[in-house]
Amino acid sequence: MTVLETLELAKNMLGDGKDIMLAHIANSDGSTPRSIDAYMLIDKDKKSYGTVGGGSVEYKATLDGAKMLENKSSGHVDYSLTRNEVADIGMICGGNIEVDFTYLSADKDKLLNSLAFIEEIISGLKSEKGIVYMFGGGHVSVATAELLNNIGFDTVVYDDRGDFVNAQRFPHAKRLICSDYEDVLSKVNLSEKDYVLIMTRGHEYDYMVQRQILKTKAGFIGVIGSRRKLATIEAKLLNDDGFTKDDTARFYAPVGLQIGAETPEEIAVSIAAELILKRAVAENRRKVAEKKTLRLEDIRQPF
Repeated sequence: MTVLETLELAKNMLGDGKDIMLAHIANSDGSTPRSIDAYMLIDKDKKSYGTVGGGSVEYKATLDGAKMLENKSSGHVDYSLTRNEVADIGMICGGNIEVDFTYLSADKDKLLNSLAFIEEIISGLKSEKGIVYMFGGGHVSVATAELLNNIGFDTVVYDDRGDFVNAQRFPHAKRLICSDYEDVLSKVNLSEKDYVLIMTRGHEYDYMVQRQILKTKAGFIGVIGSRRKLATIEAKLLNDDGFTKDDTARFYAPVGLQIGAETPEEIAVSIAAELILKRAVAENRRKVAEKKTLRLEDIRQPF
């Protein structure tokens, strides 16, 4: 369950008349399994939804949250992970986690305030989250879009063929665009927070899109294909279109971390992994920030 799905569930539970406790990691240090993007819901039956890291801390937080829910109170608890406490993800963790607990009431006179509290969190998260623009609706795109949805990325899919860009193939896409590739910038508006994946059906269309996307501020531009194909297109961009080596260096090509992927599903995993890393770097997540020299370029070196 993604963070946004957890928060949407909170709204639904409140709408159904259920009081809930919202647990949120306010701060963490050391080798804790989750960073401050984590939210968890707790109901009166001591059932939890979402996560604040798993293992003993999550168990303790669930019990503490259930007690506060029973008392209709909010609170703050510091948890210390020892070397003997094993998180559900299989890591022996040490460190500290500070968890804020917020009591949210479904009573008629308090429901609107509870919903507004959740909406404010959702709006804040969405304003910081870029969109993945996928050019091409082939098999790799289908597998990648499905996986990206499961890990909290919103997608927009663009293809010039109606049979390849529709709700049946991309049920979770936020937007589907069926149009030619000659003027994509009239259909999309890219910011530095956005990701671009270029995986059309051929060199000509990839080149059309690459030439236009280089004029935008897109924060990540990934291009699928063989190194020979990519080199041919780069030469055309440099020699015919006046772009520089600094411009074409913006391409992550071939896109995807080098894990020996071959099938569309495996390639989707490699692409998703690279986008997760890019997102983690952009958000300055603690576990990435602690590795002072970690860059996408370091991780994605070929074998």
